[in-house]
Amino acid sequence: MKKLTTLVLAAGLVVSAFAGSASAGEFKPVLQFAEEFSYGDAGTNDQLENFNAVTRIRFGFDYVASEDLSATILFQYGGYHWGTDEPNDDGEAKLKMRLAYIDWTLPNTDVKVRMGRQAVVAPSYAFGSPVLDSRADAISINGNVNENISLGLAWMRADRNIRDYADYGFDTTDALMLNAEFAYDGFKVAPWAVYAHKQRNAKSGIMPFEHKEVEEVIDLSDVTKNGLDPVADLYILGASAELNMFDPFVFAVDALYSNVTYHNVQDSEYYDDSLDAYYVAAKGSYKFSNGVASLGGWYSNGLELRENHKFDNAFVVLDGGFSASSVLFDGNVVGSDDFTNVANAGLDSPFGTWGLIAEYAGFSFVENLSHTARVLYVEGTSKVDKNSNFSLADRKYFLTEDDSAIEIDFDTTYQIYKNLSATLQLGYVFFDQSNLAAGEEEADDIFRSALTFVYKF
Repeated sequence: MKKLTTLVLAAGLVVSAFAGSASAGEFKPVLQFAEEFSYGDAGTNDQLENFNAVTRIRFGFDYVASEDLSATILFQYGGYHWGTDEPNDDGEAKLKMRLAYIDWTLPNTDVKVRMGRQAVVAPSYAFGSPVLDSRADAISINGNVNENISLGLAWMRADRNIRDYADYGFDTTDALMLNAEFAYDGFKVAPWAVYAHKQRNAKSGIMPFEHKEVEEVIDLSDVTKNGLDPVADLYILGASAELNMFDPFVFAVDALYSNVTYHNVQDSEYYDDSLDAYYVAAKGSYKFSNGVASLGGWYSNGLELRENHKFDNAFVVLDGGFSASSVLFDGNVVGSDDFTNVANAGLDSPFGTWGLIAEYAGFSFVENLSHTARVLYVEGTSKVDKNSNFSLADRKYFLTEDDSAIEIDFDTTYQIYKNLSATLQLGYVFFDQSNLAAGEEEADDIFRSALTFVYKF
């Protein structure tokens, strides 16, 4: 608690200092508390207790000098589990800088420049971007060509890691993102592209290579050459479209293709140094006077696991935000427990699956009380060669063609006060697995409930 008390006092001093000079510009403090109480049961998932109490705090400020110049700083403490005041199990400190950037306008233009740690999101009109919906240390430039066309360009330093202990140099992963939006009366289209170069000791955000549990299942020894990690180039091409000319009917489509090419891998008849993946999603919705009904789905190709644990396909996941549901995927409020992923694998993305979803969101019968109900069907698209050494027991790390799940959610939000809300999320997942080996048991169903209070100032 001493650490947290010190942080709060320091934040107070910063606020006081800026408030005293408010005449030089507009100072806007930001404070958010999220208190989550969750209970879940996933059978074989023994990574957490059934009941958890978690706090997440975000605090910072916006300082607006003029309409052409401003700065934003936002820190985050937690989420930390009640009863502890230590770093997380992986040693990472709980206090981190979530956002820190300056905004300025190029003189005599309408072009906006943002420099620093900022939100970087790939366009998505359906269920949220599965590859990029996060924060990055970046420089982004955005401007309007005319009232219908806007363009954006961003350079991101995705990772910086030590090269070796001999010269203490650094390897990096740098990415460029180009996006545009063409918005007209009744429809809009947003094409985008990302290119990244990974030096050998830097992280790439390529699944499944840097997913530690998957590395325990799949032998990646022939990815390396002479004991060195591979150098890689990767790119993603995507586009999203929304048709709203028939409002209250709205239709949305997302699609992307990604490729990863390695430049210093071992030659192998089982392994290809160029790996591809694709994803497409569509959703149609109708807005009633009391809520929005929607029906949609997605498809992504999966891994093809072959003899000697070799495989085809890999997915570029820089840091996605696929939020189709609150248990199997990333649609919960705080995300502080381990029930936010496919088969408890930590993948929490649609890659390697196809699915259908029906949802009725935002309906209400009592003032300030709203509900969302959804049903989700998910089936794996990954294939396992019958001659592979890949154990069927390891399928918990991704869904195969023999695995499927049905998720049922019911979420309720009550606006207690203007700045305080409470959300109750209830979800249950039924697993169905076929083609099990002798003695193997089907994956346990998952139940998750979470009551979250959010205070925003």
